[in-house]
Amino acid sequence: MWDAPPPPSVSTEFLDPVTQKTKVCTRESFVGRRRQLQNCLKRLTQSTEEIGVLIHGMGGLGKSSLAARLCDRLPTFQRVVLVGRIDEPSLVSRLVEKLDDNEQRKQLQNPDEELKFRLKRVFQQLPDAGEKPFLLVLDDFEVNLEPRQDSFVLKTAAAEVLTALVWAIRETYTNHRLILTCRYDFEFSKLQYFYKQPLEGMRGADLRKKCNRLQAFKTSSQVDENLKSQAKRLADGNPRLLEWLDKILQAEPHPLTPSPQARMGDKSVDSVDVVAILNRLEVDAVELREQVLADVLLQQMDETMQEMLTLGLVFELPVPREALTAVCEHIPNLADYINRAVALGLLEVSPDQSLRVPRILPLKLPTNLETLHQQAAEVLYRLWWEEAESSTEEEKLEIHRLALLGKQGEIASEVGTILANNWINKSRFRETLHLCKSTLDTVESYTILGNLARSEKELGEIEQAQQHYQQALELCPAKDEKDKAAIIHNLAIIYANTGKIDNAIALYQQSLKIEEGINNVQGKASTLHGLANIYANTGKIDDAITLYQQSLQLTEDIGDVQGQAATLHGLANIYADIGKIDDAITLYQQSLQLTEGIGDVKTKAATLHQLAIIYANTGKIDNAITLYQQSLEFTEDIGDVQGKAATLHQLANLYANTEKTNDAITLYQQSLEIKESIGDIQGQAITLAMLGQLLADEKGNFVTALEYLQQSLEILQRIQSPDAETVRGIINRIQNSKH
Repeated sequence: MWDAPPPPSVSTEFLDPVTQKTKVCTRESFVGRRRQLQNCLKRLTQSTEEIGVLIHGMGGLGKSSLAARLCDRLPTFQRVVLVGRIDEPSLVSRLVEKLDDNEQRKQLQNPDEELKFRLKRVFQQLPDAGEKPFLLVLDDFEVNLEPRQDSFVLKTAAAEVLTALVWAIRETYTNHRLILTCRYDFEFSKLQYFYKQPLEGMRGADLRKKCNRLQAFKTSSQVDENLKSQAKRLADGNPRLLEWLDKILQAEPHPLTPSPQARMGDKSVDSVDVVAILNRLEVDAVELREQVLADVLLQQMDETMQEMLTLGLVFELPVPREALTAVCEHIPNLADYINRAVALGLLEVSPDQSLRVPRILPLKLPTNLETLHQQAAEVLYRLWWEEAESSTEEEKLEIHRLALLGKQGEIASEVGTILANNWINKSRFRETLHLCKSTLDTVESYTILGNLARSEKELGEIEQAQQHYQQALELCPAKDEKDKAAIIHNLAIIYANTGKIDNAIALYQQSLKIEEGINNVQGKASTLHGLANIYANTGKIDDAITLYQQSLQLTEDIGDVQGQAATLHGLANIYADIGKIDDAITLYQQSLQLTEGIGDVKTKAATLHQLAIIYANTGKIDNAITLYQQSLEFTEDIGDVQGKAATLHQLANLYANTEKTNDAITLYQQSLEIKESIGDIQGQAITLAMLGQLLADEKGNFVTALEYLQQSLEILQRIQSPDAETVRGIINRIQNSKH
């Protein structure tokens, strides 16, 4: 049996009254609005009090598209769509088209009876005749309104029709329902029987989905990223503006407005200066406003309304009403102005009732308003930080942004530290670097300095990292023992990586003593892991395994997934080195599973790197190359230069073993250059040794080879590496072969 095809979408019934073109997106291209869709469906199918929904908001937000999707989701209704102006003849005409019974058509067209009684009679008869109830959609309803004082009211003809419809549906207790789409909420007593659903601009996942369906904005688009970002900012989440700007980015004329080309003197499509168009829109967004704002709406903004909305521009995100009230507290009758702005669509309303001023309005926030930013930062800090159970990354960033502009150093430091910690754990080092530097321009903070140093270390800025750790240590109060231990621990990592082994061990032990004193289990586990790394690199394998296992037990006890993954990786390295390949693979795979779950890209890249070594050593060359390349891609994405250098070294090993000597030398030299720049002493020694051996054996360049090997030997002896004897043996072999 074939499945019955889905019923055709109602979208073709939504026609623009001017162009007579369909003005809603198709069922397949509709994205987002899940909560709004669910809210409306619930009211239309389950409510006993509400007989309809009013979808209202600024032009271009997708009111008609949402109405069309509601129709598609309600197949048990007869859909009747009326676009634009409505009066008794137009309503009767459309309903008559839907009636099969001739007697019902005559009853509805009877001019001698008041409309509401005719509707009541027909509405009662439809269920008895086995017909579906009506779902009437009154689209673009704003044309039936006129401004009066501070709001909009219904014109007489439309008021009579809507009054009759509501009365007839309520009198018959039937399931007929109404959907109104309108730019504005309006004054009308019968709206008490409607659920009001405001629409806002798209953000977050909804915005990403929308952009991925537009040719110029999608990820694979060849349009310059800066132009895409500029266009997204100009659109401010408005779907219609996104579609309009999508056409501009593609340098094609758009059907909704005279083409940019026409205004610029009929230039050809290929010669359109997209940059100039976007920059012009930045300065004067008249063309954008024409797409979504009506002149009559702008006339509703008196001076007080403009002042309130201008102050509201201080917030980039939708915020609780209480936050907007806080920055506009001096405005008289503020609650009335906020309600009026919502009704007019001058304030966007999110599903959680948060408010935001659309950037498309002809308003600009004055510069140098430090007091306003201070107020905004303080109220959001209280609402989203102190009083909230949790806050999103987007909310934290908004608090941090406002705190910097308002010179609120303590708030900026506290929120910035949490953001930086989270980002570092997810290998977002470049973002952390920028955030920390911007914060330090406002406040001197040892926690921010510590996170700056952590990101600098990962990005290869070793000298700066060490300086900032020292600064953080000097600023750290004696009472903050946990932070002090963490800073000392991180300094130990730098000393270990730069070959100062004794200094590193001393710092780790100092950190360990503090962590044990305050019972910081996570810090203790991390420090034991660091010491284990040193012992593994200096050939004290049994000691390293013991410390790794102690660290692993602690991380498992407290549920520290990132710590578990790192320690499993370290243990796997040892097992791989001593020939327990199966055990090593098992541990690497366990580590990989954990890192994928928490977004720890750095450890994931390192684990892929180590698995590639095993595949290379067991002759699975193609698999090894694939994993090396994956690892390399991850390290480049996050800026992990140390990881990149290590992978380039291993790829060089592989090419050397497959007689691709020139490729191997090139990669060794690239790896060596990175390691020298970040002070990775042990890494330099290993690469120098491999490069020297390759130059001697394959190129016969003994002089340069011995120089490299001698440099390697000196480093390995200094850091007490057992590999020193291996390199000494290579040097002796080459010297003997020359004679």
